[in-house]
Amino acid sequence: MRLRPAPTLLAAAALCALGACRRDTQAGHSEDLVAKVLFTATGSYDAQADQKERRPGTLRLAVWNNKPPLPVQKIVLYYDSEVRPRAWFMNLSGAQFTAQALAGQGAAQVQTPQGQGWRPAQGTRLEDVLILPTGQGSMNILTRAYVTQREPELLGAFETR
Repeated sequence: MRLRPAPTLLAAAALCALGACRRDTQAGHSEDLVAKVLFTATGSYDAQADQKERRPGTLRLAVWNNKPPLPVQKIVLYYDSEVRPRAWFMNLSGAQFTAQALAGQGAAQVQTPQGQGWRPAQGTRLEDVLILPTGQGSMNILTRAYVTQREPELLGAFETR
């Protein structure tokens, strides 16, 4: 005798597979945002960039004006082509989220020569970045490696928790 799954069970399984059962929480939105920031920084959306340039040495630039992969008006990304996943700087203009929201729960406020910023909690995917609000929905996101190479005056923010 062969057992057949009940139609409602099949329907429920199909809906869950399509994401309908996923809880739409603030943490879920935050994780999606973090993922998009990291994907943007590491090159997943480079084909959509409006501008790409090589700068002196290993520094590169990518700019998104028309269709940025994040809920912002514009993204400017600088990265070291030799260690891109670790050494990058991103400026977000006209963001539809705050620096604190991107930093997530457990983030620490830090004081820098460029003003107050946020350090995401240890153990998070953004634990090695500094997020600096620059006013009017804009912010800079810098990795520790980028700061070490190009903005050493900000290194103190990585010592503070």
